[in-house]
Amino acid sequence: MSRRHAVLQFVCIACPIGCRLTVETDGREAVSVEGNRCARGEVYGGEEVLAPKRLVTAVVPTGSSVFPCAPVRTDGPVPRALVSGLLSELYGRIALLPVRRGQVLIEDFHGVRVVFTRTLPPDEVPPVGKTGPETKGH
Repeated sequence: MSRRHAVLQFVCIACPIGCRLTVETDGREAVSVEGNRCARGEVYGGEEVLAPKRLVTAVVPTGSSVFPCAPVRTDGPVPRALVSGLLSELYGRIALLPVRRGQVLIEDFHGVRVVFTRTLPPDEVPPVGKTGPETKGH
């Protein structure tokens, strides 16, 4: 098996600086990373060339007319090749309300969890000033 030498240039997204990286690879590992102004850039440059990963944010349908979607995110990066599969799985689900921020929707998707990022009340929210069934008699 032959090694494929490559030199790639791209903008680092590991921190707010946005350094222009030049990464040289032999096809199996990053031989050099240049242009980074922090240590995170060196790590990001090597990973981005050989095994890119992304944090995923999305919305999941709820079936509610009041809150039609619930926002979710992964709690860690997902290999880029798996992102479309994760999105397909998320868009194929229906989240039942109520949900709370931090509540787990998917416990293990290739080593990461998918959690809700916003608390949403039950579908039927009583109008302001009215009491709902959960508060009657208190």
